[in-house]
Amino acid sequence: MVTIRDVAAAAGVSVSTVSHALSGKRPISQATKDKIRNAIDQLGYEPNPAARALRTTTSGVIGFFAFDITEMFAARIIHGAEKVARENNSYLLFTSGVEFGNDLDSAIEFLRRRRVDGIIAAYGVRQAVRPQMRAVFDVPSVTVNTFIHESIPSVQPDDFEGGRQAALHLVSRGARKLAVIAGPEMRLASMERLAGFTKALEECGIVFDAAHLVVHGDFSAESGARGLDALLDASPDIDAIFCANDYMAAGAINRAQERGLKIPSELRIVGYDDREFASFWPIPITTFALPLEQMGETSATMLFARIDGRVPDPSRVMLEPSLIVRKSS
Repeated sequence: MVTIRDVAAAAGVSVSTVSHALSGKRPISQATKDKIRNAIDQLGYEPNPAARALRTTTSGVIGFFAFDITEMFAARIIHGAEKVARENNSYLLFTSGVEFGNDLDSAIEFLRRRRVDGIIAAYGVRQAVRPQMRAVFDVPSVTVNTFIHESIPSVQPDDFEGGRQAALHLVSRGARKLAVIAGPEMRLASMERLAGFTKALEECGIVFDAAHLVVHGDFSAESGARGLDALLDASPDIDAIFCANDYMAAGAINRAQERGLKIPSELRIVGYDDREFASFWPIPITTFALPLEQMGETSATMLFARIDGRVPDPSRVMLEPSLIVRKSS
């Protein structure tokens, strides 16, 4: 298969120049564009959306990649992206990481071969991705829930602010000895939620000994129950716990009741993500709703700007979650 490197060699320019000419990211002289267009025609380079832009035509198709498109997280982002796509007379072509064994390179290549105008890649788990991955996205692209490189616009939830608001909420309810059941230690979302929580307590003048008041779970209800046991066994005077997701909050609530604690009068608990069960748990869970549909709308709006040859401003968007107060706090 003819690659962008072959086009660059035939046109006598660098790969980055070809990429910029195709994406419209930077101004390229008409003479250079003509060389690149001729090379594309001579080599039979299969045109991706940006290459077609040189011929002033588009397909009206947007590629959407999610690691699991059946999961509610992805479904709500898709709903927002579809709204903007329809407004721009386009539709979405979906592919799932499940289909490709979570091989992002293969999934993106699948979409590129379908001549999509651009790609939205929604990561199910917020993570930092090695910058070298940007080479995969040689068509106009936007990432959701992760950041790859400054050259690729991104939309992410502001997990730091979510953690900060969780602490401020619990303090406003009278909590003074607060603890955290965090997610896995290397998970970006978990680390940022904990950092925001810690920062807010510092701002409130509350001493927080992370060595004794933070335990790490695996986002399961069982780890929430184990985490609550560990925290209360070490510090029985804890009066509030922030859990990094609703599953752990649910497990912590159940275990607290088994230990005879009254919620929220003796122990306040806050979760995260506003999962489907949170509102009708035996003790409804105070939590944070991620702006998923807004993330979809914003990512699609940014992508259409890239397809039009514009650089979104800002190119890195952080959206705040919304606190939903329920009985658990």
